[in-house]
Amino acid sequence: MPVVGIDLGTQSCKVVVCDDDLRVLGQHGVSLTTQLPQPGWAEQDPRAWEAALAPAIAGALRAARLAPADVSALAIVGQLDGCVAVDASGAPLHPCLIWQDRRATEEATRAPSARVFALTGQVADPSHLAPKAAWLRAHGVAAATFHQPVSYLVERLTGTSVVDLALASSCMVLELARGQWSQPLLDAFELTASQLPAIRRSCEIAGTLTARGADLTGLPAGTVVAVGTGDDFANPLGAGITQPGPIAVTLGTAEVVGTLARTIVLDSSVEPLVETHAYPTGAWFVENPGWLSGGAVEWVVALLGLADARALDALAATAPPGCDGVTFVPALAGAMTPVWRPHARGTLHGLAPSHGPAHVARAVLEGLAFGCRDVKERLAAMGLAGDRVVLLGGGANSALWAQLRADALGLRHEVVANPDTSPLGAAMIASVAAGIHPDLEAAATRVTPPHTVFEPQRSLDEPYERYRRLVAALAPLSASRW
Repeated sequence: MPVVGIDLGTQSCKVVVCDDDLRVLGQHGVSLTTQLPQPGWAEQDPRAWEAALAPAIAGALRAARLAPADVSALAIVGQLDGCVAVDASGAPLHPCLIWQDRRATEEATRAPSARVFALTGQVADPSHLAPKAAWLRAHGVAAATFHQPVSYLVERLTGTSVVDLALASSCMVLELARGQWSQPLLDAFELTASQLPAIRRSCEIAGTLTARGADLTGLPAGTVVAVGTGDDFANPLGAGITQPGPIAVTLGTAEVVGTLARTIVLDSSVEPLVETHAYPTGAWFVENPGWLSGGAVEWVVALLGLADARALDALAATAPPGCDGVTFVPALAGAMTPVWRPHARGTLHGLAPSHGPAHVARAVLEGLAFGCRDVKERLAAMGLAGDRVVLLGGGANSALWAQLRADALGLRHEVVANPDTSPLGAAMIASVAAGIHPDLEAAATRVTPPHTVFEPQRSLDEPYERYRRLVAALAPLSASRW
């Protein structure tokens, strides 16, 4: 009973076809593009997501040598914090404001930040759905429903407007302890519960493919569709992480760093660095939802005129640890670490005539790792110290970067056999919805364990402290205080 797992990422729509043992039989991806109309804005066309589904699924089925009728169920996971305004028929009224979009800065202040965090476990930030919905409404978009990207596609395929608890917990209006929309916060953002999808569990059946869903996917009408979840949660899930212990670090377009807790744990800092989300297994995922990381690698590859990330690795390997004083602050799309500042911007500091492209290349990789260490230190202060790092996402394919990160964090890093775990997490959800596995814990036992290990070899404490001093020194130059 093959299942299909779909990952709606920022850069591509990826599909895997898996058998009952969650072995990948075939996979395929279709590229997506992001529009950046001005600094701080980032949009994608929801119709482009729809157009990517059929060719991505068809390619994966061809690779698996299977027919559409062989598929028993599908699940979609994907990018968090997007906001899609739709009309009563579910059609989009405006481009999606994706997770990178931070334009709704004023709207994010509609409710006291301390109250927002106490109720939702979320930082009052313009990246989340509620401020974006308020911005869209203020600019003339009269929506029947405001969707996350995953829930948008589920409704387009099934006609059912549902969102899982984990994705709902990233909207900035979900009362975490009750698992329900918060009426005071809905009021603050001038939303109603009817304008948001109904909350369900990730592995529940959202519905079956309608005639339109069949046209969009190329699969038979009546195929089971699960509720799905966000890629922040599907990535560790696809690595088999269902219990507290490791820190999961996903190196995709964004870098997501988090760990599981058995109970709700909130960051008690004056300015919280990590948020708390529901997790598809019933646990809680304490995470920083990410800064531009793989996106920063793409930026520096283009800046230096290199062919690809492998060329960047080769260049960075010729520079010494610490980059002879060159330091990068990873805030190209706003700062998410060591504190959240949507108006902050990235910085390369300490440049001298003796520095060359290799110093810049390694400084970017180090700066991104230092942001990860910020999160690791905060988790440890909360009693959630990880015993190791499980490295996921496309960036995990770089041995240089994995070793550098082990040195920067002082923790063992493990790379899974297939670092692209998000679509596999989707397939796990589909397999539970189809009744192949009783729950996600059982499905996780089928996941291949990590196979490559990087132990710390040298300390990067001094370059890290230099990075921290630089962030503090830049505070007066930011549009708002760091």
